Amino acid sequence: EALDAILAPSRPTDKPLRLPLQDVYKIGGIGTVPVGRVETGVLKPNMVVSFAPSNLQTEVKSIEMHHEALQ
Repeated sequence: EALDAILAPSRPTDKPLRLPLQDVYKIGGIGTVPVGRVETGVLKPNMVVSFAPSNLQTEVKSIEMHHEALQ
């Protein structure tokens, strides 16, 4: 019961996007799939994001969590 009463901390959505990468997969027919958790900010499909420190920019095609699409 005590664990059920604990509230998850809120993530600051008003700050810049920070998404530390845990892994990167290259999947045939899909492309490069970075895996990580959003620590701050907001991530949405069709957003253009920059990866540091290389400053590589790319567009987010889709977002999934446990094989379910998120919006």
